[in-house]
Amino acid sequence: MNKKRKKRKIRNNLKNISILDGRINEKNFLRAVIDNKSKQIRVYSNDMLIKRIHRDSGKIAKSFDKLCNEELIEISELFSRSAYMVGDGLVRAVHDDNEIKITSSKLLMNALITIQASVELLRKGYILQPGMLLRSTVEAVSTVAYFLIEEDGYIKYKDGKLNVNKTIKYGKQVIPPLGYIQGFLSNKFVHIDNLHSENNTVTEYNEMIEPLRINLGLIKASTWLVYVVSELTFYDYFNEHIFWSKIAENGYKFEITPKEKIWMNNFFKIE
Repeated sequence: MNKKRKKRKIRNNLKNISILDGRINEKNFLRAVIDNKSKQIRVYSNDMLIKRIHRDSGKIAKSFDKLCNEELIEISELFSRSAYMVGDGLVRAVHDDNEIKITSSKLLMNALITIQASVELLRKGYILQPGMLLRSTVEAVSTVAYFLIEEDGYIKYKDGKLNVNKTIKYGKQVIPPLGYIQGFLSNKFVHIDNLHSENNTVTEYNEMIEPLRINLGLIKASTWLVYVVSELTFYDYFNEHIFWSKIAENGYKFEITPKEKIWMNNFFKIE
């Protein structure tokens, strides 16, 4: 049998390959590649995006929920405490007609929604993209810190003259670990790095792989940053303070007590 007849036979048999039943048909057929070297027939459809959204995402999310249930519960608890402070802080700021706190609460509320979005991406198998979103959460925290430190900071923001990149140093002044988190997110996820050229397959989770563990840690860290800056921003609105103590009329001290250090070690899985 010559090569042309062999290829024609393979093409004719494509319709009879059982593995393609229900997946490839005349309407969604895009291309078929006959690879003689690897002895493969690769068939492509024109609805791959729709299939990944409707067919694959649900199964991947279920595998994530099963594997990471304990982690999700821990994140949700801190997320909820943050949402309570930010949401109730907004209501009180509106009553006080405090424009800076109103804007800060909206920035932090959107930061929490961004964290929620990053969890959804990770749940559905995307291990590279959550870090890109979380980087904006760090910027939101740093911007709020900038308002707290610089007297004319909010005016610059309101006038559209704020360089967000320059607020990172203020975020580090308020919460020292922010610098490391921001650098890691920028260098490994936002800017092109080795991770971007790896084959980051979107598939079900069967075990706690390293990329999954790192993403969960970054989501926890971002949620913690929002909580810490929220506690300081709305310090006068609440009686309970975990990471901040007031040392002067407009002076506050960041401190991790032995009790909170134990909690953080457990939360971040630090041995």
